[in-house]
Amino acid sequence: MMKNILFLLTLTVSPALGRRLGATTRITLGADYCVQDPDPSCYYNSGFPSCCISSSDGGSACPETPPPCEVPAYCNDELDTSCYIDGVPKCCAEEGCPPEERPSCDIRTTTTTTTFTTTMTTTEAPYQTPDQNYGPPVEDGAATILPAGGAMVPPYCTTTDNFECYAEGTPACCHMENPAACTSLTAPPCDVSRSTTSSTYTPDPPSDLAMMTLPSLSLPPGGLHNCNEIIPSDYENGIIPKEVISAMIAPIFGEAAAAVVGLVQYDVRARKVCTTCQEMNELWEANNACSIDIDGEPCTSKAFATEVMPYCTEGSFAYGRTMSGLLLEPIDPTTKEPIVGKVAATIFNNPTSNDPFNVPSQWPSNIATTPNSFVVGIFPASAGTYTLLPDVLGLGEDWESVRSYMIKALYQASAVPLLLKAKDVIEKENKCTELDKRVNVMGFSEAGYATIAISHAIDMLDDDYMHTYTGVGGAPIQLSSVQLTEAVVKMYEGTFPLPQYLVRLGNAYSSTNGDVVNTDKGQDMITAEYLDPIDENKDVREWVKAGLSYEEMVPYIPKPPSGLFTDLLNPSFLNMIINSNDAGYIDPCNSEFKTDDVDALCEAIVDQDMNDTLSSFEYPVVICHSPEDEIIFYSNVPNTTLNNNLIMIEDLPFIGDIVKPSGGHRESGGQCTFGFILAFVAPPETSNIRSILPVDDPDGTCGGEAGGTGPTTTSSPTSPGSDIATAGTLATSSSVVDGGASGTNSTTNTAPTASGSDDVDGG
Repeated sequence: MMKNILFLLTLTVSPALGRRLGATTRITLGADYCVQDPDPSCYYNSGFPSCCISSSDGGSACPETPPPCEVPAYCNDELDTSCYIDGVPKCCAEEGCPPEERPSCDIRTTTTTTTFTTTMTTTEAPYQTPDQNYGPPVEDGAATILPAGGAMVPPYCTTTDNFECYAEGTPACCHMENPAACTSLTAPPCDVSRSTTSSTYTPDPPSDLAMMTLPSLSLPPGGLHNCNEIIPSDYENGIIPKEVISAMIAPIFGEAAAAVVGLVQYDVRARKVCTTCQEMNELWEANNACSIDIDGEPCTSKAFATEVMPYCTEGSFAYGRTMSGLLLEPIDPTTKEPIVGKVAATIFNNPTSNDPFNVPSQWPSNIATTPNSFVVGIFPASAGTYTLLPDVLGLGEDWESVRSYMIKALYQASAVPLLLKAKDVIEKENKCTELDKRVNVMGFSEAGYATIAISHAIDMLDDDYMHTYTGVGGAPIQLSSVQLTEAVVKMYEGTFPLPQYLVRLGNAYSSTNGDVVNTDKGQDMITAEYLDPIDENKDVREWVKAGLSYEEMVPYIPKPPSGLFTDLLNPSFLNMIINSNDAGYIDPCNSEFKTDDVDALCEAIVDQDMNDTLSSFEYPVVICHSPEDEIIFYSNVPNTTLNNNLIMIEDLPFIGDIVKPSGGHRESGGQCTFGFILAFVAPPETSNIRSILPVDDPDGTCGGEAGGTGPTTTSSPTSPGSDIATAGTLATSSSVVDGGASGTNSTTNTAPTASGSDDVDGG
């Protein structure tokens, strides 16, 4: 079964983008038609001839004239939804259609009996019955990027095998060579002939759950990659050529690809990094050792790891565990060695899933042919920054340990020690390369929450870090008030599209994480009925421990018509939220309805709210959030008029013309991610975001020049505010948009900045 899900981008492109990109001179990589506008009506592979995708050098092996069309003419006929689920044969979204003979219809009707003994005729779709409302079949926050062809790999390709429905356990399209062959969010019809009995809900326990057994986790085939080693690769010396990375731009970014022409500058090498709190505590104190000076002044708190990294103190949730992640290294394309100079860091956060092996550090040997949900992280690396993608504790190397969710220290401990480890490894291995203290941090959804937490943790180091860009999209900033209230009320009403969200949140606040104050206080978020230590099928903690996907959780969750999604919740906590909402309050834990039997639980979730943390940042913050987000509500966005450091992405010059977040959570996730990537297109000589600065080289052994053969600079822009402004004036860069012609952007203006600021963070 396919485990890698293509991280695809859905963009809402404004008319201004079309006008700006229309005059762009494109860079030629191999055949011109490999980088020009894709034609999905003629070719598979997102609209490009096969030779453009299969060639490792960006299409240089393609003929001068475009090859004949690969997509049969009938794939472009008028849609026929009476015959085909998608209006056209399934093969039209993948390679393998008969050139002339149209395939037979894939719609057939079956008689389906509901629990109410009502007979009806329906199109057979085993993934989701018509009355179910369990939300988008994806992990929370997984940004969706659709290539020009519109294809994607949906989660039914990664769920438990169902051989009663499919001959291969999952739909045939899941097993095609093209990883984006499946084009429908709902599962295709069964390919095993059978009569189907379905219902509008999963029957309640004990009748069916008593017969179910939670799966046991085991290592994937081949195991995990080795810690602190280069990840095995199909490319020579593990180095992915920049030509291969450039060839990935058009399939991933589609019609907006021309906006990121100047992004790719370096080759990239992937390595897995691991560390522990103990190791980094010792390293920190060794590097910051001090003693009482001659004036009798004591050491500052910076000298003690427990003061600057409280999440790594003995007895904490993170102590004694192993953090792991992916480090993508920019490599000089000429010397095939790490860049010479001082290089910035990027922490590229991703939403997590319950699958402990669906993590960045399980990077594939060939990212071009087997792209995964973390592929976009390669672009900040190729732009010239060491890019770190944390796995998050409980996942990756730490897969056998307890998992958690939406708790500040979880993400701080998962990222900052890895950043320090990466800096130590890079500088020990490469005399002429230094990971300096410029850092970019970004993420969407859960990863947006993580971005705020990590940025704050970097500030706590008090070590002169300069946050050159931070972007936060679709984040539950006001977790304890508007997000909690709106989500729970909608679950109570049966209208929230992702009730599985409550499973992960409830597990984290039900005595599984000692870093939260309600642990072992008898005030868990989940009701005792669903914390049953005897019956694992009625124990939320066991569902999370088993690594159940959101789809796999559905049979275990109480739901209409026999119950409510909110039957999972502590009744006193639920009553407080519902009564508070009915009285017109949006902050239940600070309302008159809070009772003594939930005060510790309230304190725990209020402690993890990000609104005050974000408001305390004394540096610019880029926020990206769709007003139509149905999972993480727009009401989470703070009042930006009260803090000039908070900048909505649509208000940035140029980038705001391109990125105007809209649509649901998944769609806007792709838009926000693209908007954050655009910041790296600013030329290195004008922006701290990816500039390569001279390394200290008194004996001249490093060649006396930063950046090797790539972009170089001899001075650093003065403030992160200028980085945002530069990122917002991309049209003035000859290497970014106009393909070499000089020009100016008449709409450019100065982005809001904070006086004395040294960071750009997003919430």
